[in-house]
Amino acid sequence: MFCFQVLFIPTYAEALNTFDGAKHAKVWRLLNVTAAYDAKFDSYASIMEDTHIGFLDRMSNDVYFWMDMCEDILKQFHRLQYLADYKFDIGIFNDVDPCNPAIVKALNISKTVLLSTEPIMDKIAWDLGLPILPSYVPSMEENPNHDRMGFFERMSNAYKYFQSIVIHYLQDRKMANLFRNYISPDFPSIMEIIRNVSVVFVNTDEMFDITRAYSQKFVFVGMLEAEKSKNETLPEKLDKYFSKGKLGSVFVSFGTVTPFRVLPERIQLSVFNAIKKLPDYHFVVKTIIDDTTTAELFAGVPNVDLVNWVPQTAILNHPNLRMFVSHGGQNSVLETMHHGIPMVIMPVFTDQFRNGKNVERRGAGKMVLRQTVVNETFFEAMNEVLTDERYTKGAKRTSQLMKNRPFTPEERVTKWVNFIMAHDTSEQFHLESNSFTFIEHNQLDIFFVFVLLPFITFVVYRRFFKSKAI
Repeated sequence: MFCFQVLFIPTYAEALNTFDGAKHAKVWRLLNVTAAYDAKFDSYASIMEDTHIGFLDRMSNDVYFWMDMCEDILKQFHRLQYLADYKFDIGIFNDVDPCNPAIVKALNISKTVLLSTEPIMDKIAWDLGLPILPSYVPSMEENPNHDRMGFFERMSNAYKYFQSIVIHYLQDRKMANLFRNYISPDFPSIMEIIRNVSVVFVNTDEMFDITRAYSQKFVFVGMLEAEKSKNETLPEKLDKYFSKGKLGSVFVSFGTVTPFRVLPERIQLSVFNAIKKLPDYHFVVKTIIDDTTTAELFAGVPNVDLVNWVPQTAILNHPNLRMFVSHGGQNSVLETMHHGIPMVIMPVFTDQFRNGKNVERRGAGKMVLRQTVVNETFFEAMNEVLTDERYTKGAKRTSQLMKNRPFTPEERVTKWVNFIMAHDTSEQFHLESNSFTFIEHNQLDIFFVFVLLPFITFVVYRRFFKSKAI
C-alpha cells in the first residue's frame, strides 16, 4: 500500500530550524512560529539545581509550559491550511506536547494514532482507562521507585500519581479553552481526543520495561530501525577516540536538552573527579559547540576527548566501549540495552527516573540522583559498574531478549497502520473504564457499602435487642 507521509515540525526552538527527524517523509516546517521555548529554557539550569520541585512549582512549570507556544501557533493557524488540504487518512501525534492532539483534531483528521515517546505516561493511562495501580506501577513523574516498593515508597508513589493527574486535568482544561477560543466553541477536551485514538504505539520494549496491565490498543514499537543500525561504523576521528583506553572507553552524554555546561557545578566536578580517578579508561564527553566552560574544566586531562556530535548507535556498536554514562532518555536507554552495554544513569526529568530504575532492575547498571550528587558519587557508581561483571552480564542478557523478541517494530508499525486505514477499531478496542470516575474505577462505592452495611446492621441489631431487654 502506497502512503504519502508528511512530518509537521513547528519550530518551538531554534534547534528545530534544521532538524528533519525523518528519512522518508516530506518535512513541512512552520518557521518563526514562537520564541517561547527558548525563553523558558533560559531558566533550566536553576531547575536542575533544585533538590526538590514541589507540587505548586510543578503545576506552574507543567501546566503553563506549553500554553504560550501553542497559542502562538493558534494565532497563525491559517498557515496550517496547507496541511488540512492533504486530507490525511491518519494523523500520528506524540504525547509530550498537549497541543499536538488538538492540532490534529483541528485539522479534521478522522483516524489518529498516539505515539508514546516513552513508557506510558500516567495521564495517558488515565485517559485510556488502564488500571491505575500505584502499589506496583511507578508513576512517571520524576519518580525513583520501581515495581518493588515498601510502605512509604507506595505512599510516595500514590502521591505522585495524584499530583500527575491533577496537573493533567488543569493542563487539559487550559489547552481545551485555548482551542475553544481560537478554533471552535465546542472543541473537545484533550482527554476526549486521546480516548478516541485508534491505537497507541509505545516507544519501549516489553523485554526491558516493567510488566503492567495494558489493553489491545497498545503496541510496543521501541527500537525502530535497530537492524539497520547494527552495521553502522564511526567516522575515523571518533573511532580513534573510542579505541583509546587500556581497559576500554566510556561515553558520557546527558542528552541534547541537558548539555554538560548546564549541569550544576557540583555534578560537573563529580564527573571530573571520577574521570581523573579512572585513568585506564578513556572518556568521550559530549558537549555543545563553543562550550568553553567544559573545555576549560577538562583541559590537561589526558584520558578525555570532547565531541559535539556523535552517531550514538555506531558508538554503542564499538568493540572498545565499556559503559555509557547518560541522563536516561528513553531512546538512549533502549539503544544501550539493545547493544548490551551497562550504564550509569543520572535522570533529569519525567521518565528518566523510571528508566534508570528499570536498568537497575535488569541488573544492567546503576542510577544516581542529581539531588544527592557529591564529589565521590560518580566515581563510586562508575567504578562499580566497570569492575563488577554482573552489570555486563545483565546488559547482555537484556540485549539478547530484545534482539530475539517475536516481530520487529517495523513489522508492528506497518501492519497496524495498514490495518487501521482499512478498518474502524473504535468499538473493538474501547475500554468502558475510560469514562469511569475515580470512585467507579476503583470500586470505592462498593467498598463503602461492604464496610458500611455490616456497621449499620450491627447498630440496628444492638438497638433492637436493647429495646427488647428494656
